[in-house]
Amino acid sequence: MRELVFLSPGKLEWRDVAEPELQQAGDAIVRPVAATTCDLDRLIVRGEAPFAGPFAIGHECVAEVVEVGEGVTRFRRGDLVVVNWHISCAHCDHCTGGRPNACRSHPPGAMYGLPGLGDWGGTFSDLLRVVQADFALTPVPEGVDPALVASAADNLPFGWEFTVPHLEQSPGADVLVMGGCGSIALYAVMFASAAGASRVQYHDTDRSRLVIAESFGAHAVEGPPPRRAGEFPIIIDASADQAALLCALRSVAPEGIVSSVGGHFGDVALPLFEMYRRGVRFYTGRGRGGPNVAAALAWVADGRVNPAPVISCIAPFDEAPSVVAEASLKPVLIRPRTMKTPPAR
Repeated sequence: MRELVFLSPGKLEWRDVAEPELQQAGDAIVRPVAATTCDLDRLIVRGEAPFAGPFAIGHECVAEVVEVGEGVTRFRRGDLVVVNWHISCAHCDHCTGGRPNACRSHPPGAMYGLPGLGDWGGTFSDLLRVVQADFALTPVPEGVDPALVASAADNLPFGWEFTVPHLEQSPGADVLVMGGCGSIALYAVMFASAAGASRVQYHDTDRSRLVIAESFGAHAVEGPPPRRAGEFPIIIDASADQAALLCALRSVAPEGIVSSVGGHFGDVALPLFEMYRRGVRFYTGRGRGGPNVAAALAWVADGRVNPAPVISCIAPFDEAPSVVAEASLKPVLIRPRTMKTPPAR
């Protein structure tokens, strides 16, 4: 079978590898039918992240179930599913406590699509092996286009995680989003607006992303980040830019929260005394992943949000080497399903 391999910035190719096989009773084999790039993948392809090829790339996809082990009870051949980006055992205290992104049973950070974290392959592949399938897969709601939610494993629920729970605790709060890295910031704008934020302010230097943010209801501010953008109780930094992160930290209201996604690969000197005086809560990390997938999908399925404007192109799966190499905002690679939809249970 084929898997898409990142070789060096701007260069990717298909490589032939052995097909994955069921190894444990809880395993499943799935076939990606809509795969897309994470914001981290874009940085890798552009040479702006510290990961050297060759390695199989990709960790966001919707797939059809091809085969299941005898211990899998929730899924069967033909089901359409979202595949968690992280590899999890389903049984340790982190997995059962809502932190499967930090599973104790696998090497720290184990996931699809990055080197040195286990030989799991990438989601731009003909087939994938999924461990603990009942835990690691989420059904795609009936009627939802797989291409629309190709990012439902990671970036889409990340945008939900950074906004909706905080707005549920502080209804109508103002939200600041520092853009620049890619899709997560735009998904955060989308969810914040839909969740009832009184004001969503979006900063970026890229005009095309600013237009998308405006379409989601944000007040878009174009240009380099200022030292301070105002005062906001909820802030999302998805910029991959040190100046934007510092602006976020200086713009948070007393006892507010700043959530920062990856993209800051070097050391950053934080204004800790300013943060201390205002009681800033600061989160940075990869997001919880699996526990938020169903919630994000539900918002799409019932029409509360529409992530379509973030998709930069839809192309045939066979064109992945050239399309992914372009590192556009959110390319989705698709191919037809090969199996009939299973009858209703």
